[in-house]
Amino acid sequence: MNKKLFAFIAVLCFLKVVLSQSPSPCPICTYSPSGDNQLGPCSNCPNGLCTNGVGTFGMSQNVCTIKACPKGQYSSSGFNYSGPGLSCQSCNAGTSTPNTQTKGTDQSVCTVIFKACAKGSYSSSGLDTDGSGAGCSSCTTGTSTPNTQTIGTDSSVCTITLKACAKGNYSVSGFDRDGSGTGCTLCTAGTSTPTTQTKGTDQSVCTVTLKACPAGSYSVSSFDTDGNGSGCNKCAVNTYSAQGATSCTSCTNNRTSPAGSTTVTACVCPQGTSGPTDGVSSCSITTSGSINTLFISLIFILMSLF
Repeated sequence: MNKKLFAFIAVLCFLKVVLSQSPSPCPICTYSPSGDNQLGPCSNCPNGLCTNGVGTFGMSQNVCTIKACPKGQYSSSGFNYSGPGLSCQSCNAGTSTPNTQTKGTDQSVCTVIFKACAKGSYSSSGLDTDGSGAGCSSCTTGTSTPNTQTIGTDSSVCTITLKACAKGNYSVSGFDRDGSGTGCTLCTAGTSTPTTQTKGTDQSVCTVTLKACPAGSYSVSSFDTDGNGSGCNKCAVNTYSAQGATSCTSCTNNRTSPAGSTTVTACVCPQGTSGPTDGVSSCSITTSGSINTLFISLIFILMSLF
């Protein structure tokens, strides 16, 4: 009886040893010549590829034929197996998965919200590819798209010709946004950019210090355009201005002044009239000469009568 019991226990121990040493099949996305780990560890498929199942027999990576779901798609395994619920499913328009090989069973894994391509850029969908602007192609310098979210595959959709920011203005690109001047930032009064088409994000690019237009001249800004007097226009006849004027003031009461006059007192009474020298009072017709002429004429008339 004891011998039989001993033999039974020995058999159980042998079976336990044999079973414990049984090879395990290669997990999914791995392979080996025997399909298990009997002859050594299973080899991994390259990133983005997988085997058709567990226990795959193979001598090379050629058995890794199943591709990972691309960005913007998902499946329960993250790979594109055939069959209901196993193949890759696309995210809804305007959304994406964060990476390739995304595992999921519904749209909840599509966590990336795309943004419309900004004005001046385009893509095949009109949207970026990551919610941060990537994937939108910029128009060539000096051109833009008419709107945001422009759909296109090349720069032929960049139909707006932009204008360079004028001297004294700047923008990130050096151009306006619409061909009409919008988007160029004006330098603060008394400063300017050295040239047109200046690129910049703040007033630090306004490196030219302007001078106020001298008396007898003017400009729209009241300053010259280069710090050396250029851009100031001389006042016309019958007008005047002080330093730093944006326009010239006309003489009043029919008074006249030469071009480039600097003060109101330059406005004098016209020939044949007279008045105060304040430059603003009304002028009167000069009568002394006319009275003398009339008096002499009367004397000659009286002499002819006698």
